[in-house]
Amino acid sequence: APVIGGLIAANVGVWGMWQNVDHRFMAKHFTTSTDGILRRPHTLFTAMFSHRDGFHLLGNMLTLFFFGPEVIYVIGARRFLALYGGAGAIANACQLAIAAATTKSFYWMQESFLGASGAVNSVVAWSVLANPWRMIVVFAEFIPLPLPAILYGGLFIAKDAAPLVGIQIPYLSGHGHHSIAHGAHVSGAAVGAAHYVFSRRLGRFF
Repeated sequence: APVIGGLIAANVGVWGMWQNVDHRFMAKHFTTSTDGILRRPHTLFTAMFSHRDGFHLLGNMLTLFFFGPEVIYVIGARRFLALYGGAGAIANACQLAIAAATTKSFYWMQESFLGASGAVNSVVAWSVLANPWRMIVVFAEFIPLPLPAILYGGLFIAKDAAPLVGIQIPYLSGHGHHSIAHGAHVSGAAVGAAHYVFSRRLGRFF
């Protein structure tokens, strides 16, 4: 779908900027933090196009590529972009709120956050709820493992929800990396799930 291609191109383009543009400029305008959000609110959106490394970018874009077209087919390109962008911004805001709540002072929090995972997770959640029993093949130590989408979705959320409450799940929770924005991941998935549920209750996909 052209929308998916456009989003991937935008993310790759920002990745290219990180390789060639002054990192101070990129960090200022393409990451978000509790320290700078009041001065640069646009970073709630721009940060969702940044990635910490090539593997981070590749993982998010492959996930978007495989799950996005189904959601676009059902709700249309314009509403898909609203879901994607809205979920990404809300996910970033929730991550900042979590970061602020777990530090002594709102203004002392200097850590920056970035990534499309919140937006992408909303698409995954929407897709899983729309077709919960289809089989998804995941790779566990290079071994292909078919899972029902609903089980995959549960594991997908658990790997980020568990660290938020201080639990590390072996092979799932990122091996304790504090820099992973678990709050954004869970919040993005919650937005996607809420969008799907309310769409069903209204009898239409908006």
